[in-house]
Amino acid sequence: MSLPPLPPIEGNYDLILDVHTHKNLRPYTPQNDTYGSVDRLAALGSQVLNMVVTNHFFLFQPLLPAGEIGVS
Repeated sequence: MSLPPLPPIEGNYDLILDVHTHKNLRPYTPQNDTYGSVDRLAALGSQVLNMVVTNHFFLFQPLLPAGEIGVS
């Protein structure tokens, strides 16, 4: 099973820079009024990844015991 290619990130260059730059490299950048801080984007991305992994297990291995589903 192969994944489709990711769509290109276009448009808002401040968002692109925030997404691809660690906050320690831009310590004096003010919080963006549109989407908040980079930490907020990181937390959202982590939760989306957890949702995708959980969905995969339920779709492709529905009888997997609960103890084997955990993320370590």
